Amino acid sequence: MKHILIILALCICFTKYIDAQSRKAYITNFDSDFISVIDLNTKEKITDITTGKNPHGVDVSPDKKFIAVSNEGDNTVTIIDAATNKVLNQISVGSHPNQLAFTKDGAWIFVTINASTVVDVVNTANWTIEKSITVGRNPHIALSSPDGTKMYVTLEGDNKIVEITIAKMQVTGEIIMFGFPRIPVITQDGKTIFTTLRWFNGTVKVDLEKNKVVDWIQLPQAKTFPQEGKASHGEGIRSDGKYLYVTSQILNSVSVIDIHSQKIVKEIAVGKDPNWIDFTSDGKIAVVSNTGDNTVSVIDLASNKVIKTLPVGKSPKRLVVTK
Repeated sequence: MKHILIILALCICFTKYIDAQSRKAYITNFDSDFISVIDLNTKEKITDITTGKNPHGVDVSPDKKFIAVSNEGDNTVTIIDAATNKVLNQISVGSHPNQLAFTKDGAWIFVTINASTVVDVVNTANWTIEKSITVGRNPHIALSSPDGTKMYVTLEGDNKIVEITIAKMQVTGEIIMFGFPRIPVITQDGKTIFTTLRWFNGTVKVDLEKNKVVDWIQLPQAKTFPQEGKASHGEGIRSDGKYLYVTSQILNSVSVIDIHSQKIVKEIAVGKDPNWIDFTSDGKIAVVSNTGDNTVSVIDLASNKVIKTLPVGKSPKRLVVTK
């Protein structure tokens, strides 16, 4: 019995070690042709990976084996082996692919084709486009539901969010946004979406049972008028589901919002023009890309303070953390 307990303890330690080893952040550098990789254990950049022109969107497969990057400048999606950081495949897609998202089962990648009206769906079994789903004008972000049955897509040109039922591969619903939707996130119970809007410094709350916008959370305003539509952009929900983190491009900060009370509990100063945020699954670390000064900010979530600022490529935009 003693030997069995020792073996179990060693297995648990080894699993934790492997999990810790996998904690990396992949950051797209829009004014470059490569992405940057940050080791979140050492808090250092470990490599750059050449992908394509104007890398924009990025996601990691559910099994953590693959990183997918959309290259807006040459209309491709790059597939990277996460273990070796080597490029495995380059897939041609529609014009100006923006964000992309793996489905929860890893079978598909939904790629928003921003210069068109479709989402290209890539089959991960053979890395080819299986289908193009017509959704509406200027699809921007694809976001999976927690149960993996639906994909939500924001439409910049139509000021709405559409719902795709993955089993049917077609649009089965829509939500009018009354504004230019930017970055949506969804609560763990699948009942609420928070999304940022162009020009609005804050986020709006969408009730998915009522299928409509029901509330908003405003962040502090700047003293000067923001240019080029800058306001809140990226946002994310911490792994415990209690706090929403919203970036502000005009305040160069991240607001921490208690989801239950919808009150701001903390303001975190980051770099210039923060674009995107993602978290480790243990709720200890967040990473923010700062487009305006070519850096990323690493945040300790226990203290909600920046503990490291690292240079990356030109105009870092989206990022994903391998949990």
